[in-house]
Amino acid sequence: MVDVTLPDQLGTVERESCAAARAVIRKLNLSAPREPSTGQQEVAFIPVTRAQWKTVLREADLSGLQRETDEKVTEILRLRTASGRTVGKQLPELLRSLHAPVFALGAVAEEVSRFSPSRTSAAERRLATDLARANRSEAQALFACLEQGWAESAWSAVRRYALAAQAAGRTLEAAAKTDHAGLPYEDVYQRTLGVSAEQVGPGSGVASRARLLAAWSAAPQMLDHRLRRSMRHLIDDSLPLTVILLHHLAVLAISDRPLVTHRAALLGRDLVTSHLKSDPELACSVLARHVAREPEMVSAHRGQISYLDAYYEEEYQEEKARAVMDLHRAVLEADVRRTAVVVLELLGRTVPQGAPLATVRDLLAAQDGQPLCKLLASTIRSEWRNANAHEDFRWDPVNGTLLLGGRPADLDEVLDAALRARAICRGLEHGVAVAYAQNASLVIRGAEDSNYVGRDLSILQAAGEARFPVLDIRRHGSLVRLDVPDVSVESLREAFRAILRAAIADPSVECWELRQASPDRPLLHVDRTGTCAGLQVAEPLWDTADPLPFAALPLLANAMTNAGEPAETTASTVLCLAAAHVLGERDRLSPALAHGDSAAKDELISTTKLISGGAKAAAHLMEGAAHRKLLAFAEVLAGECHRLKSAPPFALVHEFVPAYRALRRHGPARLPWITGLHDSAV
Repeated sequence: MVDVTLPDQLGTVERESCAAARAVIRKLNLSAPREPSTGQQEVAFIPVTRAQWKTVLREADLSGLQRETDEKVTEILRLRTASGRTVGKQLPELLRSLHAPVFALGAVAEEVSRFSPSRTSAAERRLATDLARANRSEAQALFACLEQGWAESAWSAVRRYALAAQAAGRTLEAAAKTDHAGLPYEDVYQRTLGVSAEQVGPGSGVASRARLLAAWSAAPQMLDHRLRRSMRHLIDDSLPLTVILLHHLAVLAISDRPLVTHRAALLGRDLVTSHLKSDPELACSVLARHVAREPEMVSAHRGQISYLDAYYEEEYQEEKARAVMDLHRAVLEADVRRTAVVVLELLGRTVPQGAPLATVRDLLAAQDGQPLCKLLASTIRSEWRNANAHEDFRWDPVNGTLLLGGRPADLDEVLDAALRARAICRGLEHGVAVAYAQNASLVIRGAEDSNYVGRDLSILQAAGEARFPVLDIRRHGSLVRLDVPDVSVESLREAFRAILRAAIADPSVECWELRQASPDRPLLHVDRTGTCAGLQVAEPLWDTADPLPFAALPLLANAMTNAGEPAETTASTVLCLAAAHVLGERDRLSPALAHGDSAAKDELISTTKLISGGAKAAAHLMEGAAHRKLLAFAEVLAGECHRLKSAPPFALVHEFVPAYRALRRHGPARLPWITGLHDSAV
């Protein structure tokens, strides 16, 4: 867009206009916009990638707000040749209207200044603040010019500041369009959270909680501190980072539309906080109805992702156009409608059942003084929605454009509008989570909700806390399938730990299936028999010791049986791993045992007893010779522990010979999920 051109000089000015302008300024309770008194200016504290920064600049549209200011200045400028009566009538309202773009630009510039982009010069980072300062100075200079009765000398300052603001705006516009395709890949997770995309990125958004918690476990204190710093405009320093809050803030941090998502989060936090304090019963009942629709929200999310994937994967523009229109419809009819209903109900408004989106938009627009309503209303374009709903759209291959209701439309603009609307709705969700966390004492909890999405989230939390990442989660009746990265010998224990914790989180599940990323690997399938046996071993230990690998032995026996392994192979694998753990603990404690450390002796005997208990639990899941073999080994280990109870610590360095014999006889272990059914010995 072209900048508004302001004249070099005022030229002819009517004498009546000079006097009237001075009189208006004296009589009206108006003053030039002042710089916000926010104390010491905060340094940018929200880390973003260069790509995120470009969307911040595009959505801020600071140059557009500058044009609005200049247009208002131009309207005021026309009054210099008007009669005194006209000036007295029109100037007050024009001066009031001038405040709107100046105030808006200052507020948006303050939002922009919070972001700290990578690969960006200090000068570019300051441009938003510089533009806001020049814009504000332009308005102040205009007031001074009017106070002096259209003084020519004062007008030069107005134009000087306007030109400076316009130059800054053009530079920001250019920065938002700059192509950085030649630069190395930038990991948004690393930049914003301090964890890698490799840890958190792959997989569905539905299951991201598990991956985030698994990655977070590597350095929780450092990562907590980093996240708190980047969200200090949104949360108090003293607020505990619960799992729910941590997940919301992390998703907010990686948003590809940071400006509007953070804006919606802040507005949502403030709106919900206000209503929790004024009418907690209403606020909690409205939000409880929203939460009850989580299954629809998850379904809508999966649909939107599939449409977005189709857009990127399709070869032809016609198919891309249909994918974008499907996405736009799904976002507006699901996310925007649902979010708007929540906001309006919090404000005490009733939305008629099945009301068209145009009605919802009008209800939002009618809420004066509610910026969140204005933000949501901006996402609804009736002409696009109507053309979409009535299949009145197509791709015009001759002219290379999308036609909506017969009118040309930019396909990228429709896609951007859908993603912006989606980001705004997600931002509100994050803000609600913050408000609930900060006002926990005001939240009225109803009866425990039993919808499966809540249970899925508990399962994902359990897996993440067990440091086991999950790519996706699906249900089929009482069966839960977790898509996971390929399991290794080292991560198999965490897989079993995740299943045990998940079984506690959702006791209704009968069967657990772990499907690995490599298609040639079989399912790891544990049923209720296995989880019950594992939990019997684990339950006495959760509070005092790590119940793995002891509790993993019955799960291993159950999973191998379900994989179709012969009973003899299953028993040998359990024996091999149990024996290996006994000997591994003995070798680890050998230096201390050799020095007569009685605590090391007690630890080794205690661990061996637990392994004996795990082997015994596995034995009860087997029949015939396999049952007898495992039970005998468990009893031998128990006997060894009893025999060595009175032995000196150094004597244990060369003990547990039965475990050594079992390892030699039954090794290597066969684990069909590690390298495939036909090559799984480790």
